[in-house]
Amino acid sequence: MPLRPLGLGDVLGGAFTVFRRNARVLLLWSFLVTGVVGVLAKVVSTLAQGGLQSRMFSSLDSAGSSSDAASIAAGTATAFVLLSVGLPFVAALFRGFLLAPVAVDTGQRVLGRRATFRGIWGLLAGRRWSVVAWVLLQAAAGVLLGGVFLVLFIGFVAGLAGSRASFGWFLLAAVVVALGGGVVSTWLATKFAFTIPTIALEGRGVFSAAAQSWRLTRGAFWRTFGIMLLVTAMFAFAVSIASFPLQVATVFVSGVFDPLGQTSGSSGPGVWSVVVVVLGALLVTAVQCVTDVLSGSVLTLLAIDRRIRTEGLDQRIAAHLDTGQPADPFAPAEALPVRPPQQPWGPQQPWGPQPPQWQQQQWAPPQWGGPR
Repeated sequence: MPLRPLGLGDVLGGAFTVFRRNARVLLLWSFLVTGVVGVLAKVVSTLAQGGLQSRMFSSLDSAGSSSDAASIAAGTATAFVLLSVGLPFVAALFRGFLLAPVAVDTGQRVLGRRATFRGIWGLLAGRRWSVVAWVLLQAAAGVLLGGVFLVLFIGFVAGLAGSRASFGWFLLAAVVVALGGGVVSTWLATKFAFTIPTIALEGRGVFSAAAQSWRLTRGAFWRTFGIMLLVTAMFAFAVSIASFPLQVATVFVSGVFDPLGQTSGSSGPGVWSVVVVVLGALLVTAVQCVTDVLSGSVLTLLAIDRRIRTEGLDQRIAAHLDTGQPADPFAPAEALPVRPPQQPWGPQQPWGPQPPQWQQQQWAPPQWGGPR
C-alpha cells in the first residue's frame, strides 16, 4: 500500500491484494464466523417460507369462518416477516464479528507481514470483548430504532384511521416512515463505520472507538458513504448472481422430481428440495464469505486513509519500517494541527516579485554637525 492518502483505486486494489495474498486464512475465518450461520439461515429461511405459504393457502381453503382465516393469515404473515428480517439481522451481527480479524490481517499486510490464523487470534487478545460489546450494542440500537419508527407508524395509522383518510395517505405515511428510518440508520452506520477497525487496530474501548470513528468521518462523510454504497452494491450484485441458480433449481426440482407434491406436504419438505436448497446455500455462502472479507478490508483501508490524512499515520508506519519505532504504529495518536487557510491574493498583496526590504525603505541623508 502506498504511504500516502489513498484514492478509490488504491482502496479497492489494496482490498483485493489483501485477500489474494492470504485467502486461505481469511476464508477460514469467514466460514467459521459467518459461513455456518449463513448456510443455516439460508436453509431455514427458504424451507420455512415455502412451508408457511403452503400452510396459509391450505388453512384458508379449510377455514370455517372469516375470523379464523384472518387470524391464520396474520400469524403466517408475522412468522414470514420474522424469518425475512430476523435471520438476515442475526447473520449481519455475525458479519460484524468477522470485521475484527479482517482488520487485523489488513493492518499486518500494510506493514508487510502475513498473519496466520492463530496470529490473528493472538493480536485480538484484550480486544475481543470490546468487539462483542459493540456488536451487541449495535443490535440493541437497531431494535430500539426499529421500535421507535414502528411506534411512529402506528401513530400515523391511528390518526389517519380516526380521520377516515383514503388509502393513499396510509401509503404515504408508510413511505415517509420507511425513508426516515433508512436515512437515520444509514447516517448512523456511516458515522460509526470505523468503530470495529479502530478497536482491532488501536485497541481502544467501545466508546472511545466510537468517538474516534465519529472524528474520522468528520469532513469525509459523503466520500465514506459513497465508497461504502458502491462496494455494497457491487458485492450484493455478485451474491444475487450466485443465488439465482438456487431459485431456478428449487423451482425445477419441485416441478420435475415432485410435481404432485407426494414427497412434501404435511410430513415436511421433499428430499430433493432439501438437497437443492443446501447445495444452493453453500454456493451463496461461499460467495458471501468472499464479499464479506473484501468489504471488511475496504472499510479498514478507509479508516487507515482517514488516519493518514488526519493523524500522519503514514509517517509513523514509515518510521516503524525503517527503525522499528514506534513499536505499534497503529496505536492511538493525536490529530495533526489544522493548517490555517492561505490568504488569497488581493489588493493588499500585489502580484509579482517584491523588491528587497532595503529597497523599500526611504534613504535619509545623515545629519552632520549638532552638539558635541
